[in-house]
Amino acid sequence: MGFDRDVLLKAGIEQADAVACTSPSDTDNIVTARIARNIYHVPIVVARLFDPRREEIYRRLGLVTISTTTWGAERIFELLTHAELDMVHVFGHGEVSLVAVEAHPRLVGRMVNQVTVPGEISVVSITREGTAGIPISGSEFREGDVVYFAVHASAMNRFESLLGLGTGG
Repeated sequence: MGFDRDVLLKAGIEQADAVACTSPSDTDNIVTARIARNIYHVPIVVARLFDPRREEIYRRLGLVTISTTTWGAERIFELLTHAELDMVHVFGHGEVSLVAVEAHPRLVGRMVNQVTVPGEISVVSITREGTAGIPISGSEFREGDVVYFAVHASAMNRFESLLGLGTGG
């Protein structure tokens, strides 16, 4: 029982900077999270949930939750609908994705400002020869670059079209 006082004290809850509540029980995770936050004043507390219907309730209690069920379903959807893209991370409830793309002929020679759509598609980073950097609008894509884009979900089809994916190009 992760919320047992003796277990928490033995685990060092009084000195903890963070707690991850990951038992197989949503109820146990939330009880442990509330104890960590409200009694021991742990600054960072995250609880895993299996039932996504509970997420809003726990958010109202001020608890940070991760619904592995929701996350898994969203990830499967992304992989099925945008199979040619490498979704590195999803933010919020899937509104924005971090997408890694190896620069291919359609991208090579173009500049960051030519593939940026304000509020929809932004270049976040370029990894070149193993070193990552934050590009400026005039940065040029080179062969072998790995380009990281932040893409709004509503612009995913536009993004694929911009890269020539799914169109035989």
